[in-house]
Amino acid sequence: MFGHGLKAIGGIAVVALLFAAPVTAEETRFIIKLQPDGAKSALTRKARIEKAAGSGSGVRHLRTMAMEADVVAVAGDASAAERAVANLAGNPDVAFVQVDRRRRPAINDQYAGAEQYLSNAPGGIAATSAWNVTHGSSSIVVAVLDTGVRPHAGMAGRLLPGFDMIDDPMTANDGGGRDGDASDPGDFVLESEATTDCPESFSSWHGTSVAGIIGANTDDAIWTAGIDWAARILPVRVLGKCGGYDSDIVDGIAWAAGLDVPGTPVNPTPAHVINMSLGGAHGCPPIYPLVFDAAFARGVTRAIVVAAGNASTDVANDSPASCRGAIAVAASTLAGNLAAYSNFGAGITLSAPGGSFAFQFGSIIALSNTGRTTPQDDAIAHIGGTSLAAPMVSATVSLMLAVAPALTAAQVRSILTSTAKPFPAGSDCSTTRCGAGVVNTDGAVRAAAATTGAAIPNYEGLWWRSPAGSESGWGINLAHQNDVIFATWFTYDATGKAWWLSMTANATTSNIYSGTLYQTHGPAFSAVPFSPAAVTATPVGTGTLTFSDTGNGSFSYTVNGIQQTKPITRQVFGPLPSCAFGSAMPLAQATNYQDLWWAAPAGAESGWGVNFTQQGDTIFATWFTYDTDGSPLWLSATANKSSAGVFTGTLYRTTGPAFNALPFSPSQVVATPVGTLTLSFASGDTATFAYVVNGVSQSKTITRQVFRTPGTLCQ
Repeated sequence: MFGHGLKAIGGIAVVALLFAAPVTAEETRFIIKLQPDGAKSALTRKARIEKAAGSGSGVRHLRTMAMEADVVAVAGDASAAERAVANLAGNPDVAFVQVDRRRRPAINDQYAGAEQYLSNAPGGIAATSAWNVTHGSSSIVVAVLDTGVRPHAGMAGRLLPGFDMIDDPMTANDGGGRDGDASDPGDFVLESEATTDCPESFSSWHGTSVAGIIGANTDDAIWTAGIDWAARILPVRVLGKCGGYDSDIVDGIAWAAGLDVPGTPVNPTPAHVINMSLGGAHGCPPIYPLVFDAAFARGVTRAIVVAAGNASTDVANDSPASCRGAIAVAASTLAGNLAAYSNFGAGITLSAPGGSFAFQFGSIIALSNTGRTTPQDDAIAHIGGTSLAAPMVSATVSLMLAVAPALTAAQVRSILTSTAKPFPAGSDCSTTRCGAGVVNTDGAVRAAAATTGAAIPNYEGLWWRSPAGSESGWGINLAHQNDVIFATWFTYDATGKAWWLSMTANATTSNIYSGTLYQTHGPAFSAVPFSPAAVTATPVGTGTLTFSDTGNGSFSYTVNGIQQTKPITRQVFGPLPSCAFGSAMPLAQATNYQDLWWAAPAGAESGWGVNFTQQGDTIFATWFTYDTDGSPLWLSATANKSSAGVFTGTLYRTTGPAFNALPFSPSQVVATPVGTLTLSFASGDTATFAYVVNGVSQSKTITRQVFRTPGTLCQ
């Protein structure tokens, strides 16, 4: 997008201090996110936070983190911290403040049994049948956000380097803070270190057990059998002594997904699946949905699987399992009942075996280590908990992606729930208590395989230079229908005037689209009538769009002899919709209006159009039209929902550096308000486009431009 007009959506969230996370005896940690509108301030984020807190507040900046948030510590007792946070929350420059809580592994210890869960028993996952379809693919990466891993012989050759995301040396227990060593040094707590919230304990080797459920080498006559025989495991260490802070976990999610995290190298192997067998009390804090949305928007990650927790309570009281976007997994027994310890409720997505309290029956056998404190020898352990149920779902997703790598996050979730095994007769589970059913690895893999050819990646939406914001001021809208992308590139000519070029790009492969770039002249935006016969399109070069995944790619072009290539990524300013060509739902029934629109009836004023990128209750509109002299002109607006089907905003005319400027400096982009815009949708396919530009007031009926029937629908 272009950096103006977009406001933060939603109110300020303040979390009570009752369960605040101590840094020292006199400090409490918080996560704070500032409003994006202040990004152009001359002050640093640290200075903005200090200003918002006020003098004498005792607020100490600890570090920046992913999602442009910050970690701070507040000095003093609970009342002092509460006063400081109240000041922050009441400041208009603050989007939200939340306690930086500790999360802990979701596991119960000491069970007996073996890997009965792999079978097709009533409560089993039918993995052995799924292996008749696929053993998995080494191109699929599953991130395990946990205590780190030991280099267990049972996972030889399966581990990627990973990263240690624990910032606090005391929690890390490895002599330092963040680094590239994701190995588990042990999370033991000595008697001298124990507190009420963190009792004395032996090392759990939790991350090794979770990773082994997913990817222990199979059919090798030793140790245990993992569910996916080939996927690579990406360990991201976020838990240590006494668990781990939300801030480290959020940064771990961002890094695993391939997003930028301040002070860390870029993850060279972004994860298709993220497993989090961790959690803690309290409802979902605002930072988790934010990072989940960004992870999915990046385009590689298709599932974030989270253990529901072991408190025998409603999952709504546990996070991050209760957060929007998570696949929350409850633990079931091999008989198909809810495990006695498992959380439950309407927020559960589905269940998977987690082990029973009975020592003689139903526990999960997993990779471990003999060390009670520091690591010693490889071992196995009989354990249970929702921590072991979650990786069964993660491994199921990795097998699904092995046979259908183009599946979207929405398709993954839909297949998991639609193929889940119904709870057996007499079970104490229901779909409102334990989710859609018990995960059915065989059914999910076969359903995924059946979509091959149908799950064509769709790239519809607004894109800009990668990394996000690096060249704020220009963008390219992609209307993607079947094997054709109509691209409108909003940029600037040699004089800095707003200038657009268009291209009908045809697919040469599933991820490469090429076409001719045209510069168009036509009647002024205010011409009545607007005559399509007066529109002229002149070829000025060629363009090629190459996508590495559904959220990233490159834009190569030759314009008037100038050749350039730029990395591009989706512009994210809200929850991303899922777009698909050929949906069974009629366009008129759509409630998301993202698409290319033009004057109705279709073709009546061919030559101009308006792209809508809708994320949540915000539409970013880019209108490609013509100036009073007939030259190409684009205007843009951030239109917010004002009532049902109605979106309003300010129209801006923008000037900036020429399209080929090196470097392209966003600071030279100037946006000038020239009027207002009102979009009124009578249906998903019919709307009124009313505007005032430089005193000229007009209203036009518009409809979606469908160039490949039946069009693309986003929802």
